[in-house]
Amino acid sequence: MLLKYKYKLKPQKRQAVIISNWLEMARKQYNYRLAERLNWFEATRTPVNACPLNVSVVPVERIYQNIPELRTQTRDGRKKDGNGNPLTRKGDKHPNIINGYVAWETVQLADLAQTKKLFPEYKSIHSQVLQDVIQRVQTTMDNFTKPDKNGKTSGRPKFKGKHYYNSFSYPQLSNSSIVKNANGRCCVSLPKIGLVPFVYNRSIPEGFKVKTGSVIREADGWYISFTIEDKTVPVEVVEIQPTLKN
Repeated sequence: MLLKYKYKLKPQKRQAVIISNWLEMARKQYNYRLAERLNWFEATRTPVNACPLNVSVVPVERIYQNIPELRTQTRDGRKKDGNGNPLTRKGDKHPNIINGYVAWETVQLADLAQTKKLFPEYKSIHSQVLQDVIQRVQTTMDNFTKPDKNGKTSGRPKFKGKHYYNSFSYPQLSNSSIVKNANGRCCVSLPKIGLVPFVYNRSIPEGFKVKTGSVIREADGWYISFTIEDKTVPVEVVEIQPTLKN
């Protein structure tokens, strides 16, 4: 079972400045990566009644410009065979373009290293926080291009203004991230930010483990939302579907 527990953060002034800067840089990165995806999407589409059947809508060299054909794996894969050996290893080459489709999430994740070279301020952000921005873009594009179980898709993704991008996430936190500082105050340990005090008004239920944490901006300040999980608690399934008759 997955639950969300939300708490009020009480960051120091220095920490509040860092959090605000991170959020703004994450917003800019989100908009830039979304623009990459939308530009490519629009460049490879044409009206059905004007679609040429024997040539590409856009020259192939333009469609795939600045997209590396191959990527090099930087570490051994997590999946293993029956003997415990990684199925993929560090140094393996993998294609970025498969059957004409670009593995955009992988390409953009790899390009974060170049972003940090061009804009050194991005080095201050925890790497997993930046990676989560790319995953948000991927989810947004999936919702736009892939129909759900009812055959419906969401509208064209929009760029985020300053008041419409209000959170960033740490994909990997744990129960040990909740600690007490030297003054005995409850804090959450956020990598590259430090121990941030928060109002621990209800404890994490016994047996649940903290999985992720999202720092959220609201009108009255900053909050931290933990995703917690207990795999031993079954997910409730509604056996009777509500209708007008019952």
